[in-house]
Amino acid sequence: MPLRSLPAVRGGFPWPLTLVGLFTLATGSVEAHPGREEPGAPLAEEKATFVGAQSCVACHPQTHETWAHSRHSKMFQPATPKSVKGDFSIERIKLRGENYGLRARDGVYYISETYLTGKKAERRVDYTLGNRRIQQYLTTLEDGRIVVLPPSWDVLRKEWFHTMEIVAPEENDHLPVQVWNRNCFGCHVSGQENHFNLEKKTYRSEWMDFGTTCERCHGPASKHVDRYTRAESYAGDANNYIVRQTSLDNVTNTMVCAQCHSLRDTMAPGYTAGEDYFDYFMPLLEYGLPAGNDPAWWADGKTRRFSNNALGIWQSECFLKGKVACTTCHVDPHEPEIENNPRLRPTNNTLCTRCHAGMDQDLTAHTHHAPTSEGSSCVECHMPRTVTSIKATMRDHSISIPTPENTIAHGIPNACNLCHSDESAQWAVEILDQWFPRSTARQKLIDRAAAFSGARAGKPEALDRLVALAANEAQGPLPRANALGYLSRYSDPRVLPALASGLEDPHPLLRAVAAMRFGELELRSEDLARYGPALAKALDDGTRIVRMGASFSLLNLGIYHLDGEAGRKFDDAKRDHAIRAATSPDHAPTQLQIGRLHILNRDAESAARAFEHSYHLDPDLEGIQYFLALARIAQERRKEARQLLEEVAREDPYFKHAQALLEKLGARH
Repeated sequence: MPLRSLPAVRGGFPWPLTLVGLFTLATGSVEAHPGREEPGAPLAEEKATFVGAQSCVACHPQTHETWAHSRHSKMFQPATPKSVKGDFSIERIKLRGENYGLRARDGVYYISETYLTGKKAERRVDYTLGNRRIQQYLTTLEDGRIVVLPPSWDVLRKEWFHTMEIVAPEENDHLPVQVWNRNCFGCHVSGQENHFNLEKKTYRSEWMDFGTTCERCHGPASKHVDRYTRAESYAGDANNYIVRQTSLDNVTNTMVCAQCHSLRDTMAPGYTAGEDYFDYFMPLLEYGLPAGNDPAWWADGKTRRFSNNALGIWQSECFLKGKVACTTCHVDPHEPEIENNPRLRPTNNTLCTRCHAGMDQDLTAHTHHAPTSEGSSCVECHMPRTVTSIKATMRDHSISIPTPENTIAHGIPNACNLCHSDESAQWAVEILDQWFPRSTARQKLIDRAAAFSGARAGKPEALDRLVALAANEAQGPLPRANALGYLSRYSDPRVLPALASGLEDPHPLLRAVAAMRFGELELRSEDLARYGPALAKALDDGTRIVRMGASFSLLNLGIYHLDGEAGRKFDDAKRDHAIRAATSPDHAPTQLQIGRLHILNRDAESAARAFEHSYHLDPDLEGIQYFLALARIAQERRKEARQLLEEVAREDPYFKHAQALLEKLGARH
């Protein structure tokens, strides 16, 4: 497949823009936009649209009633006496040194605060978020932003606390505040549209239904409703035009839940139940996340933060080998409350022994504990509460085994010591060595933790482990993909072959990570000649995130044009990036990122528009003056470029680049 090298850009960029890390994929939510139908299309070919939960009640009253009492339906609600759980009769509270007033009158709730503007203001509580463990309170500001107010209610402990105790706002926010309709509402409501006005920087957010509703899990229902209200139009058509999650294979089944229950970057709008998760989302693995005090992943690659259960079960042997799906255990998703489901009680080992047949016949031979003790509960040992939730802990869905060696080396909790808290982790190691000597399953987790923690610290000795882990199919796709991501941080002859192998892997996540990480490396011309065609081939991959990763890498490696059919595929993948940015018009970092892509694509005008867009949203965003200056140079607007470069703050990561560019500009005139 022919590759054309990057030519010089006349009168434009000051040096080749193939810098490592010039363009990285940003996190931003996107909205679904229904596709346009061709007029006169046959019924079977028309695309279904969303009709709302009320359309389901007439035929499914009992199911709707069950759902209406579940936390999925109550995730986000109008603030009413029925939905508000907080004690507003207290009237005055003090949180983190700030005073807040609470008031309820005629079924309307108010919170007085000085937090948002420095001036005292009484805010009407428009919505509640959550109802099971904690509940947050949201108000609508004059510009249409729906923000979470600082006072939040602990439902279990029945006390007020500051919302910043449980959330981390955007890094670039000057005031720590959650803007719900910028970041959060994709899973809390259905059929949402933000209607963001860039010029005025205002929102006019709308949505069809509150909460996680029927069509989130069953897909758009217009054709299903039509099928059963106009049956004569569907004579002889056996299709019921609805997704039934329990009828899907275990991979597609879990993807329905993963659209919300996974730490992910939204790469394209419009996911509906039954489609391929990897055409719309990219899991955010440990290698790509900044270090912090509240990491999303444990060092062994298991999930640490809540609402990430899908990425937990995707690591499980039960999923990979046993074909277990979310609905294997959570049989009725309309009733997600674990507390109300006797089937999910820790004492119900039959949930596991129906697959692990015979183990229940002599349970103590396996558990080494009394049959009725917690030590003989399958989930207490294999799904311990090691996932940090909102003021609580949750069960680990990777369904693995206790590994106290990782407690000693990396501080990862293990099931043995969560119960035997008076004993040491070394004690647990010695006991397990007696019961399960030479355990290869434990060693797998030990090796994984050593590889990832070493890679995060940049240790050379981690390289051998990463290479072996990435090639080991027994480790599963997520840990292997994380190993590939970490490998790209190293300069070693084994890295490129490992990434090339990842490009050919059957699993789309490995292909996507490999495709993206090629662009983070400085390749010699002979490397580019060897591996460039494989990246170009990946533009025709069956999965969108692979194609998008390949296009990013080709651009970052200095290739912005391909001939023939490959060129058309390249343009399609670039367009996917542009669509992604267009669906996040209120997110300055996303607009900065698409501007970088346009720079790499030698499209100065589009780059300038994107950078102007980003600058308008957040003039203090790191790097924005520098990149806008690059676009101005390409537009031959050097005076403006100099002014922008002079504005780059000393603490900005691009300050030194800006100073170097100023010198180059000065040398030319």
